[in-house]
Amino acid sequence: MSIERAIVMLCGVAAAAVAAGSPASAADDRFVCWDPSPAQLAADVEYWTPDRRAAAVPETFGLTTPPGADALAAPMVASSKADVAVAPYSYGGKLFYSRGGNDYSASAQFLSKDNTVLAAAHSMYKGGNQATNITFYRAYDGGGGTKFDIENAAVLAGWPGIADDAPSPQKSALDYAILKTSANSDAGKFALGKDADFVDVTLIGYPVAKEDGAHMYKQPSQRIATIGDAFQAEPNDLTQGASGGAWFIGAAAPYTAVSSISSGSGGKVYGPVFKDLTQDLVDYVAAGCQ
Repeated sequence: MSIERAIVMLCGVAAAAVAAGSPASAADDRFVCWDPSPAQLAADVEYWTPDRRAAAVPETFGLTTPPGADALAAPMVASSKADVAVAPYSYGGKLFYSRGGNDYSASAQFLSKDNTVLAAAHSMYKGGNQATNITFYRAYDGGGGTKFDIENAAVLAGWPGIADDAPSPQKSALDYAILKTSANSDAGKFALGKDADFVDVTLIGYPVAKEDGAHMYKQPSQRIATIGDAFQAEPNDLTQGASGGAWFIGAAAPYTAVSSISSGSGGKVYGPVFKDLTQDLVDYVAAGCQ
């Protein structure tokens, strides 16, 4: 389905999606926002016990094992473990959430504001279900990390209408979500890069194929193409569990997130081109979806 068709559908779909959850506000019909964790925040017992985190399964959306280097336009370079004690890796972490009766894990990071986190839309909304029980552990490293509760989650209003479509660059263009944390980042954040022009880029995430997703990995990569409002990069061996991880540029602060991991196969990876609309979504969520 094209982005244009998705946008045409957004009004009815957005209304249905908000009705399914606990809406924060209907102030901007470009976005679908909900309160994902009212019961969790009010409960005396933490939902995400160590056992539950260990049992959470990674997202499987279109991220598959890479092939040999001869199938890629860019040289195959293996990923390596990132040091989450230093920037910009310290901005990122592991995301835990429930959706459709199952517990999942993915990747996320602080972006643009001290109280907003970037994640994948396909983690937050799929199969007609909004994510709940969302918790972000910044600098997660074999456990631990700084815990942040999530007060609001939002996706672009066009996303629910294409959430169950097959992976494609057109779908990746809308595949991001913004989350509002209950406390400000204690370690900084990525700047937001809009309509970015770059070649070399670093991807980060928590792929389950690497040490069961216990540690953040970094992948040197290159932008190969821009397809509509999506980027294609190679190589990539960050697969299931890395969904939502940032693509960033910069050798020193300020580090800039130019995209995030959406889908990919054969060592190729796709992610959205961030726009002015992305900043509008960040601002909207940071203000409590008002």
